[in-house]
Amino acid sequence: MDPDLKILLETVENQLNAAGCDLDKWRELRNELHKRLVKSHFPKPGDKIYAKYFQHQFFPATIDSFDPSNQKFHITWDDGDPQGRVVSVADVALNRVPGVSEIGVGSNVLFEQGSYGASSDVTGGTRWHMGKITNMTRQPDDSYLYDGEHVFGEQHGKWVTYRGYSREFKGLKLEHLRVSPNILDSFNAGSGQNNLHVPDVDVFVCFADGNTRNNNSKNINPMRIIGDIEEKLGVKTNLKVRNPSLAQISVMIQKAKVFLAFISNEFANDEKCQQQFQFAKKSGRFPVIPIVVGQGFDWTRSVVGLLIAGELYIHFKEESVYDQKVQELTKSIQRSLNASQNSDAPKKKKKGPKCGGFISYCWLNSLSSKLANEVGFVKGSEFTDPRKIKKDIETALGLAKLWLDIEQLGTSNQGDLNSSMFEQIAQGLANTKVVLSFISSEYSKSENCNMEFNHAVKTMKLPTVPIIVGEPDSEEWARMQVGMVLGQIEARDEFSERIDLRKVSSVEEYEAKVNEIAQRIADMVKVENEELEEQEVEQETPVISSRAPKIGDHVIAHWNGGQFFFSTIVSFDKDSMCFTVDWDDGDTTGRVVKYNEVAKDVEVEESDVGEGTKVLFPQGQYKLDTNDESYSGFR
Repeated sequence: MDPDLKILLETVENQLNAAGCDLDKWRELRNELHKRLVKSHFPKPGDKIYAKYFQHQFFPATIDSFDPSNQKFHITWDDGDPQGRVVSVADVALNRVPGVSEIGVGSNVLFEQGSYGASSDVTGGTRWHMGKITNMTRQPDDSYLYDGEHVFGEQHGKWVTYRGYSREFKGLKLEHLRVSPNILDSFNAGSGQNNLHVPDVDVFVCFADGNTRNNNSKNINPMRIIGDIEEKLGVKTNLKVRNPSLAQISVMIQKAKVFLAFISNEFANDEKCQQQFQFAKKSGRFPVIPIVVGQGFDWTRSVVGLLIAGELYIHFKEESVYDQKVQELTKSIQRSLNASQNSDAPKKKKKGPKCGGFISYCWLNSLSSKLANEVGFVKGSEFTDPRKIKKDIETALGLAKLWLDIEQLGTSNQGDLNSSMFEQIAQGLANTKVVLSFISSEYSKSENCNMEFNHAVKTMKLPTVPIIVGEPDSEEWARMQVGMVLGQIEARDEFSERIDLRKVSSVEEYEAKVNEIAQRIADMVKVENEELEEQEVEQETPVISSRAPKIGDHVIAHWNGGQFFFSTIVSFDKDSMCFTVDWDDGDTTGRVVKYNEVAKDVEVEESDVGEGTKVLFPQGQYKLDTNDESYSGFR
């Protein structure tokens, strides 16, 4: 699928998800669109094409029919020539402008060069020839100009004495080129493949034979990696099928749950690997995991590189990282297999227990956390410990439905930054009635606590009970962003008046405060001492924040050396929590950026900034060291 269209589809899905829409029907339509897009690029009867005639020359024609048994088209030449009307799939090109990701350095293309005159049998026209792209030059509008040379020469029997012949071509635009269809698409378009006997495949592996024969000790053999994956996960791969036909390869790829591409310069130059990789990547029906082997990176300018531009890959660069990378790859495959099983299983409604409240706090304010050796010090007393207060509130209300991280998350470190933790926190907030925010200076300085608080209060607008804890005389939090937001919600909601526990010094005072908190919760959610029943709900994990950058957003992102520049988000990797961006100035380096080093290019609200808040501000300008003398921008 064209990368721009893929980004559009992902953006639509994200917006539907954020709006709480049922995504099942959308995904059915999206998958059907994937299939139709793949089929639409394979020539069919009535399509205009360029087809090979003789001496490696191509001429315009129209398809009459297609015989899938021998993979040949029957055509009619536009000039009326009655000869050579049966041609192979590899010897035609659909008359359409290719997508940007379909052509890279090393790609075979058709290009115009020279013309021929009319005779008694033909009307004349333009000659097309097969060439190989040798260079791509990016233009200011992000288009490319392509240079290349003839694939075939006089030694191949090609006629090279026609008027206008030149061995090379330079500066051609995309609209002046055509590409042959991927032969695997012919089976996807329907050719009796259901009658083939092909075993089920969990993981389809694709690699260049040259990488398995290379004796360079620095290169990791793909067969070794595949062997370890098969042993660790017990998965079925396509290697069990000896010398498969093209039809069998097509079916196995379509049956697979994961596609592993062992990318290298040899891979990018191997026509078989290119076909399989493009077929898998453009189908969009399953994860394609790029695994880089070998030492060179010329492949980044090939179609292979264009198809994974901006994506994260697993790099087996040397023996010293082998075990680490195998573990990383194993986890990635397992996640994909699990996701596939979940999508194939009958749709069941997810159980989302409605909690009486969500406990948002900093571990540095919990004496229980200190006693469990989870933190080195604590600010506060036994009467300000959020974990203890949580238990006592549950007792007072007669329920056990308050959400607490150590009981819900698989982590023993509140500083963990990973997508799984964020998703679970977001799901917990989505299933709660009220948030108990234990605010302190430590809380206000915590990135995770800030995110939790802002998502709950500003994005989801959940009822909030602000409980002040920590050191008795510490008021630093009041000048920080959390304190400013708290001031706003207190002004508009009588139930959000703060409850200060810092000066509580006796059991009697403590019990009175706990009862006050419990009564506040009861007033807000009307639970009145009864446990809330579990409700079955079906919803996707909500977005962490409405102000969080998403695909397509214009942002200011970190490049290097503490400098931030304008860019646009093109993708997001949940596992690494990294964005891939396109810089406004066209720079191709440093495009993968951590999620917390990106800011949306929008004006902030007054309550977004307080003491201690990290902000971006412009200072100084720069000029590109390129041929484009006109571009400059702000740092």
